[in-house]
Amino acid sequence: FAVTGAEKIHCSGCERRIHFALQRLPGVQHVAADAATQCVAVAFDPARLIPSQIRERLQEMGFDVEVLS
Repeated sequence: FAVTGAEKIHCSGCERRIHFALQRLPGVQHVAADAATQCVAVAFDPARLIPSQIRERLQEMGFDVEVLS
């Protein structure tokens, strides 16, 4: 996911906040948020979770994102 809106990943605190919020979703196996690249990488079980659910959680946190292939 790429952060595209006005709200950005500013620091390691933002990275941790994203990590802990997404880790709570069922099926998430790994989260890496990077303030330098404004990207969030998520490894997940597609049988338990779909990308739109991850995007919704990030949007609830105030981040506008787009899915990267």
